[in-house]
Amino acid sequence: MKYSLILAFCFFLYLMAQGQKINIINIEEMRTISGSSDYCKIDLRPFGDELVNYKYYKINEIKRAIDNKGSNLLPEDLQLPAYQSVNDYVTVQLLKASRTAGSISIDGSISLYNPTEANGGIVKISGFKNRPEINLGPKGVTYSIHYYDKTTLTKKGNIDYVKRQEDINKLPENEKNFASEVNALADGLSYYSEQDLENILFFAVGGDNFKILGFEFEDAKGEKIKPASTTFTNVLYTYYFSEKPDPTMKLVLNVDSPKALTKIPFSVLGAVLP
Repeated sequence: MKYSLILAFCFFLYLMAQGQKINIINIEEMRTISGSSDYCKIDLRPFGDELVNYKYYKINEIKRAIDNKGSNLLPEDLQLPAYQSVNDYVTVQLLKASRTAGSISIDGSISLYNPTEANGGIVKISGFKNRPEINLGPKGVTYSIHYYDKTTLTKKGNIDYVKRQEDINKLPENEKNFASEVNALADGLSYYSEQDLENILFFAVGGDNFKILGFEFEDAKGEKIKPASTTFTNVLYTYYFSEKPDPTMKLVLNVDSPKALTKIPFSVLGAVLP
């Protein structure tokens, strides 16, 4: 019988970095008798006055992670999180520390994202409501973005279900997930009321969808328009507004662009284990 022990220690350590300052919000360890599921999870978040100039961040790499006994905590298949808002934390999963270890240290680098139209971090798309199902992405980019309205989705949903599945199965493997999710959206259209559909915007992102960090909307004067709520998957983004979106509304994409990023090293020293 396998017994496990989860040790969690929540705290708000302010550890100075060589470069960027990092908050250690939480450290959680799990140990099992078999050792097969052991791990050490760390929740990280940057902090500092300079973050007012940035919108998103990403942990680029962790070069070193050791405990105070000298044990290497870096897994061979380390998975690093995607971009996150500077107000939110990310979780990094490392190997377990030695049983007698009291602290860990981490060295790596972080990218801070400050988008503008000039540095390619912001892409504004006008008139998208008049171009349903058409790829709205700029020429030459590795991602695609499509807007879907009620008429387009209804037409798609009226096609025989078996025929739609056959068409999806003929697609290249990297396109099947996109097509399947849009297909599911068409099938689920009946779950929305007519009033809901008046106030909802549906988008689907294909290709290198990790390149798009976030969606925003603005009116013809450049004023931000905030949706009442949002739901999303890896492909589908659904935005609910309190009133019917104006046809002149612009879609504003926050896009991963090298010129919009500032790469900074960080070093967390002696983070106390639970």
